Amino acid sequence: MKRLFLALILIFSVLPTANAAISAKSMVQLAQVDNAATGLVAFGSQIAVYGNRETNGFAQLVNGPTIELTSGVESFVSAATVDASGNFYFAGASSNPIVGTLPPVQGVLNPDNVISDPVSSNKSDAVNLIYWKVDSLGALIESQSMVMPAAVIPNAILVDATGITVAGTSYANPGNKAFVVNWNGKPVFIGKSNTQIHAITRSPDGGLIAIGQSADKLLNTTLRGRVDGFLAKVVNGKFTSVVRSSESNSNRAWRTSTSALFLGGNSNSTAAITKFNTNFVPTWTDRYPSTGSALTATVGKVNYGAFVSAGAFKALPNWKRKNAILVLTFDSKGAITAANYVNSTVMNGFTATSALGPILLSGGFLYRA
Repeated sequence: MKRLFLALILIFSVLPTANAAISAKSMVQLAQVDNAATGLVAFGSQIAVYGNRETNGFAQLVNGPTIELTSGVESFVSAATVDASGNFYFAGASSNPIVGTLPPVQGVLNPDNVISDPVSSNKSDAVNLIYWKVDSLGALIESQSMVMPAAVIPNAILVDATGITVAGTSYANPGNKAFVVNWNGKPVFIGKSNTQIHAITRSPDGGLIAIGQSADKLLNTTLRGRVDGFLAKVVNGKFTSVVRSSESNSNRAWRTSTSALFLGGNSNSTAAITKFNTNFVPTWTDRYPSTGSALTATVGKVNYGAFVSAGAFKALPNWKRKNAILVLTFDSKGAITAANYVNSTVMNGFTATSALGPILLSGGFLYRA
């Protein structure tokens, strides 16, 4: 165990080498979208953004329609993915309607014995997990819901040959714990009162890898910092293993992951990007002055990371800007091969496709490298 701990320290101390030849280039505006959009998902050249209105979510396809994601009662959308055929899936939750009748008004004649209309309230907890499936042309194909034991916020959805899996935060009393659930299956809960899952991906053995943050004891691991980032394995409906960050007095979180285990997150006030192998051992890592977390994407063997830059850093000597979103392209060893930027501090979403490369959503506008 001591040797493993020392090995991890050595790995984390190895940072990608600086590349003085790279100069950041401005990203190109692709389209203007609904300024309420808070996330995006893409397949090939088709992009969908999503967000929420007062009582329901929506999805907007670039050069296509806007689809209202409704459930009959107050609902929201908070995660999205795409399947191998290019269909978009949006995950959210809704409340249970509370239906009753108005009491009779005294002193008013009612010769026809008319019964008051039902009264519906949408203020109960969002215990109904929902997904909406939309095809690449913007047609709503199906919508399904399932009841969860407590109110939930889905942060990630995965659709593959195994089926549909959703993960996120489930409210506890007190605090919140994380959940992973196969559609219409029994949820797996992780943590007790201070744990969240932000992303999920499929492991080579068919299990699930969940990525997030926790201040709880997880299996036989205890809290190292104020909040730790973690990678957890879920196999056959059981939480089987976990690796967590080991920095003392730090607030760590992993916010995004790709199928290549290319993770983005934060450590205190710095953005963090780390490439893990399938044994949850980091192969390289780097940190960047930032005002928030890093987001990541992978296309083939090319990895991308994005964050709101707070200034210069060693790995990109020519970069001096503050208050701009910086998008980095990495090779398999973590060396920066390209850099792009947008003069904005609002980073709503980030993804990449082989057709378009890295795609950024910022304040109602889409950009590409």
